[in-house]
Amino acid sequence: MLRITQTKNTLLDGATIADQLYATPKDCEDFFESIEKPTQVVPVPRSTFIRAGVLTTVRGSAYMEYGNTKLMAIVAPPRELVRSSAHRVSMGVINCYVNFAAFATGDLESVPEREKHLGSMLTKALEPLVCRNEFLNFQLDIRVLILDDDGCLLSTAINCCGVALIECGISTYDLITASTACIYRGYVFINPTAKVEELLWQHRGGNALLGSSSANSDKDNDIQEHGLLINASMDSFEQLAQCQQCGYLKPETYVRLLDYTLEINKSLRHLIRRVLSDRVKEQHLLDMREQEEERLEDKRLAAIIERLKQQGLHEFIQSNIKEDQYTKK
Repeated sequence: MLRITQTKNTLLDGATIADQLYATPKDCEDFFESIEKPTQVVPVPRSTFIRAGVLTTVRGSAYMEYGNTKLMAIVAPPRELVRSSAHRVSMGVINCYVNFAAFATGDLESVPEREKHLGSMLTKALEPLVCRNEFLNFQLDIRVLILDDDGCLLSTAINCCGVALIECGISTYDLITASTACIYRGYVFINPTAKVEELLWQHRGGNALLGSSSANSDKDNDIQEHGLLINASMDSFEQLAQCQQCGYLKPETYVRLLDYTLEINKSLRHLIRRVLSDRVKEQHLLDMREQEEERLEDKRLAAIIERLKQQGLHEFIQSNIKEDQYTKK
């Protein structure tokens, strides 16, 4: 019996895709009707939580929740390259590794492929951000652990890694922020969920929705717009660190989605700046507390040394010996 299996689209921004051996346009139509459709386009971020310095065992770490998407980023200090490969590079090397937790996705077969693809895209986004000329012949390892995937996976990882890099003390040219937007059947989805990304994958797999093309439609409307845009930007320099697009988008639609993502990136930038400022204040209070404890300890040691000078070593030892009340006769 001939079995037909669809090829997964690695360009999509990571979605929990359930294997469907036989999917028909009617199935996609039912799936599209079950998705909540936006009534208006509001380019604002999801509910976001970011925490820097979540791990004490590493120098740079960050945790981020973007809606139901949850992940953690870890940055280790640069380490020297192997001598055999050191002469091949004139700047520092960035290596990004992405791993899914065992409970993060149900599609285990595609996990290695998605991890490799997300790691490659994350490396391309962070290379323009880091001042790689400051650690020649060194490599910087960045690891991302995905705890839950509900869409916007790559853009969330870029935001979290940007915070972890600053927490680690790595020199960067600017703050980096990223967001995702997509369009399907005339609906613009800002920060699409995993279900919307799955629908885009099904369409690109050849299961177009019913009515997407008809004999009575115009030539320009034979192919409906369907695509996803991921944009990572550095606002201080007004530069794009990465702009990834897949699907079919008209030029004017592409520009419109790009404007939406840039507006979301500006909102995320203000949030990240506030998080980093609070982190600096928190670290300053911890340093002041440690300095106060050290001052009290130095004061106590100075008092002991003064008593030792006044009493002498023998009298000082005798004055500090206490008799055990249980052995006292």
